[in-house]
Amino acid sequence: MYSLSRQIATGIFEPTNEDELLQISTPLEDFVFETWFNGKLVNNSDVWHSTIVSGAGRCWTFKTDRKVRRPGFFGGLKVYMDLIQDDYENFTEYAGVFVWALQPGVPASLHRTGNGAKSGQETFLTLDYTEYLRERTAPWTRCTSAAPEYTQFQCRETCAFESIRERCRCRDLADSTDMSLRICARSGADGACVEELVEQEDELLADCGCDLPPCYEQDYRFSVVEVEPSLKSAAQYAKDFNVSQEYLRNNFVGLTVNYEKMQYKQLTESKGLSFSQLLGSIGGSMGFFLGISLVSIFELFGDLVGMRLIPRYFGHKNLYGLGAHYKND
Repeated sequence: MYSLSRQIATGIFEPTNEDELLQISTPLEDFVFETWFNGKLVNNSDVWHSTIVSGAGRCWTFKTDRKVRRPGFFGGLKVYMDLIQDDYENFTEYAGVFVWALQPGVPASLHRTGNGAKSGQETFLTLDYTEYLRERTAPWTRCTSAAPEYTQFQCRETCAFESIRERCRCRDLADSTDMSLRICARSGADGACVEELVEQEDELLADCGCDLPPCYEQDYRFSVVEVEPSLKSAAQYAKDFNVSQEYLRNNFVGLTVNYEKMQYKQLTESKGLSFSQLLGSIGGSMGFFLGISLVSIFELFGDLVGMRLIPRYFGHKNLYGLGAHYKND
């Protein structure tokens, strides 16, 4: 999470603000060997932007205006990284890279589903992009707001951050709501307080009002394939990056991120019946079960006027039609 050598050099082991966090984090140029996009080598400073702070520490965002030209291995993003495990903190449990693919404007969060890439392997992450458009018209709506302003993950995370600020008197690493508060330490009283809240997470989230999904949302799902580099490829990588093959096995990460196909799914939710269709359905059902229709009503009215009321008006006392009685003179 943090660079051990930088912690020793600065004397900062538990950052209390963003400036201290950046001082003990490994800079991008130290761990990214190369970045390729659409099969071409690109400058790291042109495509890696806006350092963000998440629950995982310091993260980087890949952004480009260029479009992916083709799916599969030879398109999209390819990046080679050095984990520098010798510089990890002593209690670090995992070695690898965590990857999120998110709708623009949606922050990275450990509460969201992501994927990891481990050392010594080439990892291929294929993306399946789905766009959700949910019904917004009352009373059929079962959603609220729209991403990126609102997502269920953000809502739950904001609620959790608020609980940490109120009860622990500090803020989560990724919480930028009140920058005057110090960042919670991972141990001691801060760590114990946060751990207690984690155990009560289900109860806390139940009162957050995050049950409804956004009315508009973009979602990216991963499929993962991991392979080990061949002996020849490993030897070439070691030569290109000027490291030993043993170092490469322990620290090298090759990551390819691209779409599975140049298509996307759009799922639209809409009401099953409009109000006029609902009335028509009710009327049709009534007619079916009661034998009543508009035509039969007009027929009944016509029989009443034409065969009963008009003859009486002209002095005929006999009733014509069904139930009429005739007298022969």
